[in-house]
Amino acid sequence: MMIRRGVFSVLLMVATSLAMAQVAKPFIGTWKTEWETDKQTYEAEMVVTETGGTWKTQTSRRNNPCFGREVPLQHDAATERSLSMTLKFSDVITGCRNVSVKLDLDGAGAVIGKRSNYDLKLTRTSN
Repeated sequence: MMIRRGVFSVLLMVATSLAMAQVAKPFIGTWKTEWETDKQTYEAEMVVTETGGTWKTQTSRRNNPCFGREVPLQHDAATERSLSMTLKFSDVITGCRNVSVKLDLDGAGAVIGKRSNYDLKLTRTSN
């Protein structure tokens, strides 16, 4: 009886965590992203999958080693209306810091986002 209860509890926790981690369909796909800092405008390609994805910042200048390479995108929290992620720069490039990205659905159902404190302009390039 206690073993059954223990197994049931473990299965319930796994099912709950999987349900919480499911990414809503509006966020999945390939996106062109743009954001502007006080110094310049940047572009990246973001690929969001059900289990993670990738991010690649486009650059013509090579003075920033953190740009120009594809990095993993980790899902941190997902609901029907939002997706919080971490760009795992530190996993790929020594000395680079991870960056947070958050996507939300606005009142009209359009995907909007932020990269750290900067608003992202998002354009879907494929589903």
